[in-house]
Amino acid sequence: MMMDANEWQKLAKALRDLHRTLVEIAREEYDRSHLTQVSPGELLQLLTTNPEFEWLRGLSELMVDLDVLHDAAAAERAEVATAIRGAVEHLLSNAQAPAGLFAERYWPYVQNNPRLAMAHGALKQALGTWPPAQIDTTTLLHERHRLAEKARHLTKRK
Repeated sequence: MMMDANEWQKLAKALRDLHRTLVEIAREEYDRSHLTQVSPGELLQLLTTNPEFEWLRGLSELMVDLDVLHDAAAAERAEVATAIRGAVEHLLSNAQAPAGLFAERYWPYVQNNPRLAMAHGALKQALGTWPPAQIDTTTLLHERHRLAEKARHLTKRK
């Protein structure tokens, strides 16, 4: 299925806004629990290496993959379009058994933080125009892997 550039942009913006809000929340929580105030450089290092921020990495990786795919040829984007909604929904899903690392942290924040609830709503709205995801978890995981491999392949060609 072919998604136009506007739909890609809406989804990318919604994911960036969600990610930014989550990073702000995680940073505030880290600062409180460690009685410190991290600098932007320290925050970047924490986001990429500290186990306390590991739960955010799945979202970060998905965003990178989507950015790479956005810059790909239309035919390559169409090839993975059906996997994108499923990948995002799977990441957000707390229906996994046990709940995914991301979802375990994400849903309590959504329930307690109005900024994040608004960002979540905007993401759901942006996802609404994308093709529906496959239902079973095995297919979702396969599609997410296929999406990541396509992005990795495209990155190597640059």
